[in-house]
Amino acid sequence: MDDTSTKWLFWFDDLRGSDIDVVGKKCANLGEMTHANMAVPPGYALSLTAYQRFMTETGAQDDIREYLKRFGTAGPVSYGEYSEASRVIREIVESKLMPHDMATQILDAYRELCNRCGGKEVAVAVRSSGTVSSPGAYETYLNIRGGDEVVFHVIKVWGSAFSVQALGARMVKGQPVEIPGLGVAVLKMVNARAAGVAFTKHPTTGDPTKIVIEATWGLGESVVGGDISPDRFVVNKHTREVEKVINAKTKQVVYGEKGTEHIDVPPELQEQPALNDRELQELVDLCLRVEDYYEGVPQDMEWALDGEILSDSNLFLVQTRNITKTAVQKSKSEVLAEMMSKSMFDGRHAARKPTTSGSTGGG
Repeated sequence: MDDTSTKWLFWFDDLRGSDIDVVGKKCANLGEMTHANMAVPPGYALSLTAYQRFMTETGAQDDIREYLKRFGTAGPVSYGEYSEASRVIREIVESKLMPHDMATQILDAYRELCNRCGGKEVAVAVRSSGTVSSPGAYETYLNIRGGDEVVFHVIKVWGSAFSVQALGARMVKGQPVEIPGLGVAVLKMVNARAAGVAFTKHPTTGDPTKIVIEATWGLGESVVGGDISPDRFVVNKHTREVEKVINAKTKQVVYGEKGTEHIDVPPELQEQPALNDRELQELVDLCLRVEDYYEGVPQDMEWALDGEILSDSNLFLVQTRNITKTAVQKSKSEVLAEMMSKSMFDGRHAARKPTTSGSTGGG
């Protein structure tokens, strides 16, 4: 990819997996999967440079450093201090207006995305994209419509770089409060009828011959966040033999008027599998294709079945990452850091705020 020194907004098809240091892991992986012609929702990425520009040009960085002086050279050291620092720093970040030229470019990209998708105000997900895996540390905002709302939620994602979970994880790892940057993905929402995660090797035992798929009704956030007990399918890669555990799924995450909401699953669906046999086999095929594309490196994937598409081609890949360690291989410090970084805040119902320093219009 060229011109990374000044360019800070990239479409997924501009990116490759090697661009982690430019746009973060999630965006780089989505770019690589787009390049590989996988079924990835269209979208664009804001680079770490965009974060750095915002923090510098708005004065947020200087305000944060001035605030942190009260903790002395050691910085925050206790959970209480990190909690207070998180609250104040996020208020600093989210009080700043997006620089006008940056807001204009983000709005123009959102309009182009709407044009590509054939809609006026297409619903998008605004997701964080760090350079290293930080499960649950940063926030995601779903079903965001309109250009000004996209700009607002980009700032919210950047503010989540200082969430209690993110700061707590840095405390455990002995890292500083400030980070070099945080990428952001803006991609078309999949209005999921069912969604979940898939692992191309068993995430607990490390068995490379088993694919483990978890599925639930609605959007996949409840599976990723551990809010419900999803259906679980363990599939033998070679024989396609399936072991199923179908759980009662009483709640689902769906589109709200803004953001998302938790609603009851209709009684007749609560104990029905979220994937039928054809959909399960199609997802297994996708798992094998992605793992093969990465030359056998096991993958941790997020997927969704679009309920608005009536054809069989309604399966989308919304994230993939390498599986590096199984649960039994993680050290105590890694487990503690992950526990501290688990998201405890559902920030998907944000209030409106002005976010641009000039009138640049909506998407």
